[in-house]
Amino acid sequence: MCRTRSGWLPAIFVVSGAAVMFPAPAPAAVYNLHLSTDNGPDYTDLESFVRSVTEGCRTPQEKCIAVWRWGRRSRRQTSCAQEDGRLIWDPILHYNSYGAMNCGVISALNMVSYLQLGYRARYVQLGDHTVSEVSWDDGRSWHLFDSSMSFFCYNHRGEVAGCQEIQEAHGCELSGGKSEPGHYYFYHGAPQCISHRGHDGWRFCCDQPVLYERTLWNGASSYTDGFSPDQYTLHARYGRRYILNLRPGECYTRHWKPLDGEGSGVADDQRPDYYRPVNGRDPDRQHGLHNLRGNGLWVFEPELGTPDGRRLFYDSRGIETRAESGDGPNLHPARPGEPAMVVLKTSAANVITSMRIEAEGVRSGSEDLLQVSVSRTAGVRWTPVWQSRQAGKQQIRLTLRDEVAGVTEALVKIEIFAAAKTADVGLDTLRITTRTQLNRRTLPKLTLGTNRVRLSAGEQVASTVLWPPLHAGLYRQTVDTEQDVHSTEQPDGMYKATLGAASDGKECFAAWRVEVPTDITAVTYGVVVTNRSDRSYVSLRQSFDGRSFAEFFRKSDGDAPFDAQVLHTVAAAGGTAAARQAWLKCVFFCPGAAATYNMPGIQDLLIRIDHKPRDARFQPIEVTYHWTEHRSTGDLARWHTELVESLPHQYRLNVAGVRDPTMNWVRLKLQDSVRPGETPAYGYSDGQDVGPGFEPAAVTYVWGNNVALQRPYTASRPSDEASGNPDTESRELTNGQIIAPTDLVTSRPVHAATAFWAPGEPIAVVVDLGGARPVGGVRVSTHQPNADYGHPQRVEVAVSADGKTWQPGGTIRHDDLWTPPADYEPWEHDDNPKYADLPGGGRLAYRYPLSLPRPIRGRYVRFTCFPLPGRGMGLSELEVFDRVEVQRQDSREGN
Repeated sequence: MCRTRSGWLPAIFVVSGAAVMFPAPAPAAVYNLHLSTDNGPDYTDLESFVRSVTEGCRTPQEKCIAVWRWGRRSRRQTSCAQEDGRLIWDPILHYNSYGAMNCGVISALNMVSYLQLGYRARYVQLGDHTVSEVSWDDGRSWHLFDSSMSFFCYNHRGEVAGCQEIQEAHGCELSGGKSEPGHYYFYHGAPQCISHRGHDGWRFCCDQPVLYERTLWNGASSYTDGFSPDQYTLHARYGRRYILNLRPGECYTRHWKPLDGEGSGVADDQRPDYYRPVNGRDPDRQHGLHNLRGNGLWVFEPELGTPDGRRLFYDSRGIETRAESGDGPNLHPARPGEPAMVVLKTSAANVITSMRIEAEGVRSGSEDLLQVSVSRTAGVRWTPVWQSRQAGKQQIRLTLRDEVAGVTEALVKIEIFAAAKTADVGLDTLRITTRTQLNRRTLPKLTLGTNRVRLSAGEQVASTVLWPPLHAGLYRQTVDTEQDVHSTEQPDGMYKATLGAASDGKECFAAWRVEVPTDITAVTYGVVVTNRSDRSYVSLRQSFDGRSFAEFFRKSDGDAPFDAQVLHTVAAAGGTAAARQAWLKCVFFCPGAAATYNMPGIQDLLIRIDHKPRDARFQPIEVTYHWTEHRSTGDLARWHTELVESLPHQYRLNVAGVRDPTMNWVRLKLQDSVRPGETPAYGYSDGQDVGPGFEPAAVTYVWGNNVALQRPYTASRPSDEASGNPDTESRELTNGQIIAPTDLVTSRPVHAATAFWAPGEPIAVVVDLGGARPVGGVRVSTHQPNADYGHPQRVEVAVSADGKTWQPGGTIRHDDLWTPPADYEPWEHDDNPKYADLPGGGRLAYRYPLSLPRPIRGRYVRFTCFPLPGRGMGLSELEVFDRVEVQRQDSREGN
């Protein structure tokens, strides 16, 4: 339950187990919280992300595969998110709040991780695509990872191949000895990336492998047709931190699904309040995604009239509370005739989409003033949004979008002026509800089995962030002083400055000033610098007083990169020299080329000021997870609340079912005093800990030779002519062509890769291996394109030497697809709600593995496939392997 002054938010209050009572603590905030689980990375900052992604990896190659894996899982292939016309290049900002990106952006984000690992990285432009390469041996070898098309491949040495190696001609036994360009792409793709080897194989786990013709042939041609590694830019920008703070009277609930979704009652014209548009549209509606955007909801309702209420203010001047004066509104001026104001801050962690301000107050006379302004630029620039126009009781009801959206923090300023009596004007109640956009791919989720949840905190400092646009003259909205600077019309030049020198032969500059309400502890400047000549320079200078500036970076050569990322932190002096303002001065000089493509300047600018909190005492935190378990008996909603009394804190949550749960929301709030008569309780909603027994085994498979390839087979009943895609020649199940995820049934690419059988009796398919062979394991590839045709309910495997006497080899069951091998990579629509009602969900194509308890020698392998009741069945490939090695891994490795 999330308590506010005027009531209780709709939430779950749990009564289970023994209750633990705590006295109501004095208000205190907790700063820089990290909530993570062992099912994904820690997206708090770049260091935490890369460390958590590569933890347990032994070699540079393993670390880079892990970066590739989480890069592709943390986004969706679509049009790119932007703010103020700028692409989102910072990985922490993008991964946490957006996730909508194309090949160019995810390539750049991966490069940032490679650089954090201490490796070299480069941006590679293909004819129709963009990728990045990494070198962990100082440029002696390069290795391609494509998170956009979800692909990488190996060379004959077992190393991840680079672009040059893919372009070159190679050959081996897999290609029948044929040497050709693209060989590594065709025949040595990482198993988790491809449906099958060869020109007609698909990049299995990308966005739409069949519909968009993401074949290995088309993929390799991007390299064999030529490519160009970028020698002049890095395309790497970083410096953001995920800032999640909690105050008394405040809670943050992060929902996996959009709050304006179907059944929400939100009108169409209000839906933009819930998302940041991509090309003017909801990012979830780009390319039919529907599995990218979630929403967060901050609710902040401070107790304005209490003695401790001041600790919740970001800033104030000339303000008095009712507890201090004993009279008047809860918040009012301290003295008549003098302006008063209070500023409250929403540090939203994720990008803000809209804000609702509700308040009650009074304005008695026409000379009194009560007005509200907001700022999305760290208080540098304010936008008035409401002012009282008449005397009497005041009711404020504001919904703001453009005034606050597109940033991760916003300020609300309430200005009050009493002409005669301080009790004549002020506020009694205030409630600020802030909506945010989330990337649901990166939320700290739970999965089937035992989940390790960890809550920790970084340095206990408040932070104020300014990320000003620089193009099209927009820098003027935030700049403090300037002299002779030129602003280009478009941002993100990479090769050129966005803001730079407008005059030749003199120092040109732009300076920013940010003020905070408490003493500064440190300032971090993130600046992307461009200088293309050794006759020009860019100088970055910092100051705490606006008079004395110290240079902390200078670029005076014309060498690449032309988008040099500078990240510099300056610690502030304490004591009598404590500062509450910080300046950044960017100085540009050139003897020629002013206001041109070659001008010296900057491309991007980020300022983060860390400053002392008003109260850094720890207060217990409540963490509530809410999820739906998919059990064999039906779906069951459950939740769990953990009381965290010290940090760091780690605990376990056990989830039951036959598959991963559907995540609903997770909430963080400080422990508040409870209503009379209520006893807070913590633990599971039903009081039941299901235990660790649902943890699936984490295994990978190393397969031997497929001895069923191109072998004949018989089926006990014919395939379905009415489907439009029957197995007319009894060849499709062993032809080596395996279907990739698609809801297509009759299109040409699908015909050779899959066939359909009508509902009814089981189908026994007997494969003749041509002679006695050892059988160590099988794989059964199946296809569920729609509600008419699905994966088998079960497949019983048997082996025979003579086709008469059969030895059982094992059984595959439909729900095995929910516990795939540890190296399995789902395609991008795996959890698309479009497929939620299908038995296999969005897992439209699946390759069921089965390792026999012991190898059986035989000539015939029988696959008895039982359809789901009332449904037909799609079969793609039956593979039989002479050997299989099952490798057990840590239960959470690869997640």
